[in-house]
Amino acid sequence: MTRARRRGADLRRKLGLTGRVDAETVANLHGFAVQRLPLLIQKELEVDGYIGIADRLGPEDTRWYIAHSLGHKLMHPGNHLWVYRNSMLGCKYEREANDFARNLLTDDWEAIKEGLTCSLEVAHYFGVPEEFVRLQAPLGFRGRADETVGS
Repeated sequence: MTRARRRGADLRRKLGLTGRVDAETVANLHGFAVQRLPLLIQKELEVDGYIGIADRLGPEDTRWYIAHSLGHKLMHPGNHLWVYRNSMLGCKYEREANDFARNLLTDDWEAIKEGLTCSLEVAHYFGVPEEFVRLQAPLGFRGRADETVGS
């Protein structure tokens, strides 16, 4: 398990979270205010204790991008724009923020306990976008409902 996944899972466990996580409440508990903004291109941004989320996003994407931003806030201090423009860390930081979000918002053992066998079921149960479950999940959760899991 990566450092980012461990941090997300540890926070989920520490807060006693199960099922669908209210990512905004988790962000608020860490001192970050969430604000919906009319962002046309970006889906999220972090500035001075605020997490801005595009007001065009649905509930699943909103939940995901708040957790993603929280991952950046907790794991990547400093000026992100400088990092992206002046180093090769941008891709690593994005992957870490996604890994953090995945393990804050979902739990493999809970999914198994609930009998969830494909990415669509996992995404629906935890209220996150299926694309991120498929990209971030272990092999057992990569299949769709109409596919054989693990094939």
